[in-house]
Amino acid sequence: MIRILTALAHDIRDIIKPVIFLFCMFELVAVTNWLLLESYSITPTHTVFAAVGALFGGKAILVANKLPYLHIFQGRPVLISVVWRSLIYALFCALFLCSEHIITGLLHHEGPLTALERLTSRVSLPHVAANAIWLFVALMLYNSYVEVDRHLGSGTLRGIFLGSVPPRRRN
Repeated sequence: MIRILTALAHDIRDIIKPVIFLFCMFELVAVTNWLLLESYSITPTHTVFAAVGALFGGKAILVANKLPYLHIFQGRPVLISVVWRSLIYALFCALFLCSEHIITGLLHHEGPLTALERLTSRVSLPHVAANAIWLFVALMLYNSYVEVDRHLGSGTLRGIFLGSVPPRRRN
């Protein structure tokens, strides 16, 4: 039992940063969507959808991090690794979010094909493209932060940005 709780605590520590980051990103995407659709009625339910999206995205990142092919460009320049991981994370996030719609349809006693048809009829391609661009750019920023923090030493950037640890001076 302790082993399971330790593994769960480790996974929660791994997922908390991407979930917070993705929550902020999904909020930004939601606001952009509202502005583009000229619907200015921002309600708390939209924040809940952003939070759920962030949790799905965080879980997608957690699952992607467990796969061995995510780190195949580890010895290459950091830019290649950042772009690769951002593409993989974006793909997993898209798969998780689409599966959420299909699972919701299945829970409403629809067949898999009916749930898929409802998903494709509700979603417009330009809307999906705009959200995919936001997601990829945000994941590029996230992965860049992670790589720079890894190279400087874990927690160094947090100390620099939040002031808990003074930055080291270079001579």
